[in-house]
Amino acid sequence: MAAKIRFKRMGRKKSPFYRIVVIDSMKKRSGREIERLGWFNPISSNHDHSIKEDLVLKWLKDGAQVSDAVKSLFKRTGLSYKWHLISQGKSENEIKKLLEKWKSDEESRLNKKKEKKLAKKASSKSPEVEAPAAEEAPAAEEAPAAEEAPAEEEAPAAEEAPAAEEAPAAEEAPAEEEAP
Repeated sequence: MAAKIRFKRMGRKKSPFYRIVVIDSMKKRSGREIERLGWFNPISSNHDHSIKEDLVLKWLKDGAQVSDAVKSLFKRTGLSYKWHLISQGKSENEIKKLLEKWKSDEESRLNKKKEKKLAKKASSKSPEVEAPAAEEAPAAEEAPAAEEAPAEEEAPAAEEAPAAEEAPAAEEAPAEEEAP
């Protein structure tokens, strides 16, 4: 019998609630489980869950396979990392230290992710407000540049000849009109 750790759907229609169970791989999704390992509520804002880690580790040692959905939950909670450290043969003290470091890194990663979302929301609001100002500023900058250009073009006449060959004729005509 091949045992699998997977979700068993509970709850009502459009309001799922899952139990994390060990079940024979040949049974249906909602079939009779061998053992309950915890629960998971995807509807809550912070994805509440409760996992009996000691039972999960026992079943993993016995060779139970983990479904993809449950594996992602284990990764978020750090249980996957803990199992990796145990399988490497680390001592309990080393595992505790590494898990504490992982938790602090995970919290900082989540904080950065939240800050990035907030910055993205702020930037999406800002262009609407700043867009008219940004459109006005280039127009103001272009006018002085156009006034300065004829003065620069009048002095170096030798340099204009190669530039005139490369530039289209439409650009040359206004420059000649402004010069006299």
